[in-house]
Amino acid sequence: MKPHILYILNHATWSVGNGKQISFWSDKWLDHSIADHWNIPSHLLPDMELAVEHFIVNGRWCLPPYIHQKDPELAAKISKITLHKDDIPDTLPWNLSPDGCLTQKIAFSCLFGNGQQVNWAKFLWNSFIPPTRSFITWRILFDKLPTDDNLRKRGCCIVSICCFCRRHAETSSHIFFECAVTAILRSWLSKGTDIPLDLTSCNNLILNSMGRGSTLVQQILNSAIIHTIWAIWIERNQRCFHNKHQSMATLFNCILAEVKLGYKLILAKGNFDMQDYKISRLFNIPFKTKRATAKHDVHWCPPPTDVIKFNYDGSSIGAHPCGAIGIVIRRSSSSFLGAISSNIGNATTLEAEFSACMLAIEKAREMHFKAICLESDSIRVVHAYNKNVGVPWKMKARWYNCMKFCHNIICSCHHEL
Repeated sequence: MKPHILYILNHATWSVGNGKQISFWSDKWLDHSIADHWNIPSHLLPDMELAVEHFIVNGRWCLPPYIHQKDPELAAKISKITLHKDDIPDTLPWNLSPDGCLTQKIAFSCLFGNGQQVNWAKFLWNSFIPPTRSFITWRILFDKLPTDDNLRKRGCCIVSICCFCRRHAETSSHIFFECAVTAILRSWLSKGTDIPLDLTSCNNLILNSMGRGSTLVQQILNSAIIHTIWAIWIERNQRCFHNKHQSMATLFNCILAEVKLGYKLILAKGNFDMQDYKISRLFNIPFKTKRATAKHDVHWCPPPTDVIKFNYDGSSIGAHPCGAIGIVIRRSSSSFLGAISSNIGNATTLEAEFSACMLAIEKAREMHFKAICLESDSIRVVHAYNKNVGVPWKMKARWYNCMKFCHNIICSCHHEL
C-alpha cells in the first residue's frame, strides 16, 4: 500500500476525537484542509502547527474571532461538528465505506476496479448452469470456437463443410443460427416457450431474451438457450471426430434433462400466468409460484409502566439523497407527548435512520427522561445499539455521546415492522 499512500490520504478524512493528532490548518478534517480552502502558501504551514485540541475548551469549540470574521461559513461548519464528551483518540476513517473501515476488499476494488462490466454476464454465469455449458456460449460471443473458419484464420488449410446439413461452409453463425438441421432445436425452443427469439446472432439472442416474463421464466429460458448451444456443439464434435450421429429428438431430450436438473438450483418463483404454465409443462418441472403475502396489522404496543416510548423512522429520496426523519413520543398509557419531523438535508437512508435514533435520544435527555424505549423498523440501527457496530463514521462522535446517556438511564431498543 505504500506506493498508494497519497491516494489513501486523499480519500480519508480525520474524525475529531480529542483533537490531539489533527493539525488544525494542514490536515483534512473537513471537506478540505483549511490551508487548501484559504490558499495558504505551503512554506508558512511549518509555523502554523496548531492541533485541533487548541480550539476546544471544556468540550466546546472556541474559535478565534478572526475565523468568524474571515469565513463565517467555515466557522459555522466547524461549530456543527459534534465533539466527544470523553477523551477519545482521533481516528482516520475511509471516506468510501459507510463505517469508515478500509477492508482488503474495498482496497482491491479501489486500486484495480471491478473489471469489465458487460450486460450479458448474469445471463451466462449462474449457479443453476454448469460453467462448462456457459463457457461454450462465452466463446461464441467472442468468436473463439475452433470452427473451420476460425481454424483457417490461424493458418490451417482445410476443406470446410457443415457436418449437419453438408451444404455450407462451417462457421459459428451457420451452425448455431442458420443451419436447416439445427433449426429444429431453435424452432422448438421458440415455439415451445411461446417466446419469440432473435436468432440472428448470439449477442442478439441473449440481449433480447432478457426481461421476458417472470424471474422463473427468465432463468429457465437462460438455461434452455445455453444448454441448446452446448448440445449442438457437442453433437458437432461427435460427428466430426467420432463419426457418431444423434437425432435432433435425442438432443432435445438431453436438453430437457439438463434444464430440469438445473431447475433444482433455481430459487426464483413464477407467476400465475400461461407463460409460466407452458414453461413448466415443456420442461416437465413443478409449477413453482410465489405464495401470497399475508397482510397483518401492526399495533402500537405500550412499554412498561413509567417508560416513555419513542417510535422513530428515517428515509431519503433522490440521486443526491435528501433525508427526513420523524419521531412520535408516547407514555405507557398511550397518551401523546409530542412529535418531531425534520428535513436533515443530504443523507442516505441509513444515515437518516441513525439521525432519527440520535435525535430521539437527545430529546429524551433534553426532557430529563430516566426510562425510555426506542422502537424502529431498521435492523441495522438496533444492531448498532446492541453491538456498537455499523455506525456511519461521520456520526460516531454523536452516537457515542447518545450511547453514554443511554447507559446511564433505563433504555432499550427494539425492532418492529
